[in-house]
Amino acid sequence: MHKNGNTHSVIIIGAGIAGLSAGIYAQLNGFQSRIYEMHSLPGGVMTSWKRKGYLIDGCVQWLMGSSPKSNFYPLYEEVGLIQNRQFFHPDVFLYFEDSDGQALTFYANIERLEKELVDHGPEDRALIHEFCSAARALVGFNPPVSGSGNLLQSIVGTWSMLPRMICLGPTMLKWTGMSMSQFADRFKTPFLRQIFSHLWQPEMTVISLLFFLAYISHQMNGFPIGGSLAMALAVEKRYRELGGEVNYGCRVEKILVENHKAVGVRLANGVEQRADIVISAADGHATIWCMLDGRYLNDAIRKVYAEFKLFPPIMQIGLGVKRTFNELPCATGGMVIELKQPFEVANKPVESLKMTIYNFDPTLAPTGKTLLNVKVQTDYDYWKELLTDRERYDAEKQRIALEVINRLDQRFPGLASQVEMADVATPMTYERYTGNWQASYEGFLPTPKTVKSTIPNRLPGLKNFYMAGQWVRVGGGIPTGVSMGREAVKCICKEDGIRFQGN
Repeated sequence: MHKNGNTHSVIIIGAGIAGLSAGIYAQLNGFQSRIYEMHSLPGGVMTSWKRKGYLIDGCVQWLMGSSPKSNFYPLYEEVGLIQNRQFFHPDVFLYFEDSDGQALTFYANIERLEKELVDHGPEDRALIHEFCSAARALVGFNPPVSGSGNLLQSIVGTWSMLPRMICLGPTMLKWTGMSMSQFADRFKTPFLRQIFSHLWQPEMTVISLLFFLAYISHQMNGFPIGGSLAMALAVEKRYRELGGEVNYGCRVEKILVENHKAVGVRLANGVEQRADIVISAADGHATIWCMLDGRYLNDAIRKVYAEFKLFPPIMQIGLGVKRTFNELPCATGGMVIELKQPFEVANKPVESLKMTIYNFDPTLAPTGKTLLNVKVQTDYDYWKELLTDRERYDAEKQRIALEVINRLDQRFPGLASQVEMADVATPMTYERYTGNWQASYEGFLPTPKTVKSTIPNRLPGLKNFYMAGQWVRVGGGIPTGVSMGREAVKCICKEDGIRFQGN
């Protein structure tokens, strides 16, 4: 028995970062927990895979809160995410080139960024200054780790920040209520308008970009050298060390309910596993409509899944290149190249390529070589239908890889002959390995509307059941996974009158 008298057993569905976090906090609080994961590895979306000597990272471009100055840092330490982890803090976030070769460097330093933007668009000086001044005003905000409330509340909702929030209230309201597409349209300079239309999802709220700039300029958003899977394995190790149990290759088919109480799960092989409490850190849509047959719903939950926009599905083309790219800035946010010759993916033109050139992480490629990761936004239904004909599906993947290599060869002459490895992941790859609804890698998009919304981690009428992860917090990401896994266990402790153990 734990010192707080707790003897409850907990089943957790999913060994992504939210599930592992929930497991760790369950163990810290004396619960007897075990995780069931359909895949063979931990991490969910937070993963990497090896191909011909290269390590393709499928997730992280930066980790918010990677500095000891962040309130998230103690949580990362607690779950084993950050120990002995080296982080690269970039001077450059993004590098952009249009089809005429005009280039802009999106610096992490706000003053340098403002000068760079004004140099390219002096007629937009006032707008640029307003934007950069808003980012500077947010430097020093340290988001609390509480999982309750909505995304905006979690960023700014501490009493210590209240005086600053009162001063910044009108500014906050303005930028929170503006989408990136609306902001981009305000630029008179076509080049800058084009850049800001590529920088973030067009429906996303500008406030998310401003907070990102504030954090990255303060070196609080770094890239973990070694990539995503190494972090997932470290968190899994921490969970096991605390006595937790992970069962891989175990897809949960149903959540068992008796008298409107969750009492366990049924696996795809028909085996039933019982526990006092169930936490689903799996896909939200599958949890509610498949594992629970849509029995525990209300209008608010229906509205979330019917109306909230998702992060769109992507294709990811990983290329191993016998080249160093030392001439390019180390930009963790990537490089955007506008194409002179667009090509089609899912019957839509691809007019630019956004890629990360990992010249800042030598662990992902052999010496003298570099991993490139190109992401192309695409259509879920197209790939779902195409997969019914495996030959066509594979041929289309190969065609797109060749189209990408051809366009990159035009920008980097000789690259085509230097490609040693090409790997293509489609939305169906994401769906197969993570189960994410519509292959959305980060769940609900933070728009001016949704960023102010709260998604409960309980379902109406169902006891002893909790949800964790990106489907109960708009915006997704690793901080959401860690904090929402923690929050689920905090809720259980509160309901049981147990003092929560943990940061």
